[in-house]
Amino acid sequence: MKKRKTVAIVVMSVLVLVAVAVNWKYSLLNSMFPGTDDPPAESLPTGGNLEEDTYFDTARYTRTKAREETLALLNSVVNDENVDESVRENAYKEIVAYAKITEGEASLESVLKAKGFEDCIVYLTVDSATVVVAASELDGSQSAQIFDAVLNQTGFSGGAVRIVTYP
Repeated sequence: MKKRKTVAIVVMSVLVLVAVAVNWKYSLLNSMFPGTDDPPAESLPTGGNLEEDTYFDTARYTRTKAREETLALLNSVVNDENVDESVRENAYKEIVAYAKITEGEASLESVLKAKGFEDCIVYLTVDSATVVVAASELDGSQSAQIFDAVLNQTGFSGGAVRIVTYP
């Protein structure tokens, strides 16, 4: 019975992470090929002016909403007295991991902006980082600055870091 609950929590966590990834990919494609599928104006972070909102605003908003939903689910598991203690403990550990990842993303975004990059968004997982930078292209020194910042902040190897430019 304990294994079932643990497996259920793990499966739900994986599904949420997949949903975040799909949502991110969709928002990237939607911003590259705008159409009638734009998000409702009231759901956008700056009040819904699509001409002023950027890909980065929408991506941050989407990431935040997905995390809020995941954390609400994990909190419900932690606070449910009927759930096995080991499952509750695993859910709590995932909440702590989300907090560390969120802190790491915010820190890296601040460092990269301080290094002169106009805008960016960082997606961290336990073992990889994807950095989306507002630039049509990067020269070697700019890429090196990003890699250096990510490697210093995360301790990942270079192969775990992906840089994407967004015009």
